[in-house]
Amino acid sequence: MTGNINYTASDLAFLVPTKDRPEKIKNLLNSLVIQSTKCNRIIIIDGGESIENVVMSYKDRLPVEYYECKPPGQIRQRNMGIALLDNRTRLVGSLDDDIVLMPDAVEKMIEYWNTLPQETAAVSFNIINCKPEKHTWLKGLMGLTGPQPGKVLRSGINTPILSINENISSQWVCGGATIWRQEILKTYTNSPQDAMWASSEDLNFSYPIGKLYPLFVCADAKVNHEHVYDLRIKRKHRYYGRTETLWRFFFVESNQELSRTVFLWSQATTIVARFIKGIISFQPRHFEFGLGQIEGVISGLKAIVKKQDLKELLNETKATAKSIK
Repeated sequence: MTGNINYTASDLAFLVPTKDRPEKIKNLLNSLVIQSTKCNRIIIIDGGESIENVVMSYKDRLPVEYYECKPPGQIRQRNMGIALLDNRTRLVGSLDDDIVLMPDAVEKMIEYWNTLPQETAAVSFNIINCKPEKHTWLKGLMGLTGPQPGKVLRSGINTPILSINENISSQWVCGGATIWRQEILKTYTNSPQDAMWASSEDLNFSYPIGKLYPLFVCADAKVNHEHVYDLRIKRKHRYYGRTETLWRFFFVESNQELSRTVFLWSQATTIVARFIKGIISFQPRHFEFGLGQIEGVISGLKAIVKKQDLKELLNETKATAKSIK
């Protein structure tokens, strides 16, 4: 069935996990102040040093609420926000703290929701300041890109949903710039993971749901993703290579229609490409990332042989954290 629900902005609450980025929260809240239509609730879940004074300085302009979550963790903080929802909220916007909405983003998003099938699970905003990786036949052969946005390749790679020119149906949605039906979030719980970098978290969560319910991206609901790397955290490229590979390996093993063989092929080709790039550019980070990928593949294969749950490899202890800084 399509439409006939007649959502309004008063049905919408935004959940924003944050940690030690008050300036980013200000930018986000400023963009919500100037929206052409206002939402019902804005729930900030803080996992770092308190920014209650920053958030509550907007209480005369926005329906802001502030809560603290210790220990921190993006999934844990988001789940805390979901638990605070009530029946007033039929739509739940999951926003990263470094998202900035265009002035009519909420209005365009609600309009689009009212054209969609009633069983729609989620709709992503259109992140317009990031350009998707260009698809080529070589990258396609390597299992890294595809010609259509919003697809999940058999290698476990998801094609981008960035800077789209028209509304699309997608197999996955962005974790930090998406509006969900509350019913979906209450039904499908995203379990917290003790990991400093939950690579592919949005893919792991949304793709299985997308096999059951429609997912979309709204071209006219535009936002910017003003991401900055935290320079205080000096994690090694080898760590990023290993962690990204293990998360992707876990994703492939969790979905039977994906292919372990194609995944391993894509990893092998990218490792070779990184080593070649490192030689040409004289940049050790490419070698380090590639070595991390090799470690991730070997660890994943060992776990499969031992019939060990790959998810266990994604838990990171304090000792692990100390060793990679």
